[in-house]
Amino acid sequence: MGNPEIVLKGRLDGKQRNKLKSLFNMMYSPKELSDEIGIKIDQIYTVYVPLGCPQKRDERNHLLINGKEFSKWYSEVYVKIHLMPNETFCKTCKKGVAIQNPKEKKKGNLVYILSTCPNCGRGLTKILSAKRGENDK
Repeated sequence: MGNPEIVLKGRLDGKQRNKLKSLFNMMYSPKELSDEIGIKIDQIYTVYVPLGCPQKRDERNHLLINGKEFSKWYSEVYVKIHLMPNETFCKTCKKGVAIQNPKEKKKGNLVYILSTCPNCGRGLTKILSAKRGENDK
């Protein structure tokens, strides 16, 4: 079983993904859906509709999207990317690649590794830890 194509365009952040869970089993207009999730309406027309999100047209040819079906479709199309501890994600190659020539850096409480992609040469960063200070807890 090969890896499915990883879709990066149109990914939602954590807050937006949590809002998907609160969508109802009802038909939303693209404007209503974008307001509920917290995205721009253009993202629905330019990203999700071409990718095949579940949709219907009413008698006046207006686009309608079922909230529960959209949430389920999103979780199937935008699968979570799992990386091994010795891998980092390359946005150019759209896959996890092995860390080569790592240089560990520290900035305040943030510890990260800088490396390059073995396929395309892009600079990559992997965060190792971002511990909060005693006053931030």
